[in-house]
Amino acid sequence: MDLAIIYELRANDISEEHIELIMSRVKNRLTEDNIDKELVKLGYPKIFTVDYDEFDNYDFDDDYSSPSHKGNYEEID
Repeated sequence: MDLAIIYELRANDISEEHIELIMSRVKNRLTEDNIDKELVKLGYPKIFTVDYDEFDNYDFDDDYSSPSHKGNYEEID
């Protein structure tokens, strides 16, 4: 078993029983995506992967690049 994966699961408060179950289910196809799929099946959030499609709105300031924010400095002769 991959100790780094087990450590990360424990650090995220996954029960020992579920860790053993997940590791037995993914033993022949051990990938971060497969582990996250098993976590979701058990009711846990994903730990190892990020689904960027789930993010509809990024917290970017769209007004940042508008002309009103440019040229606030006065030229010195």
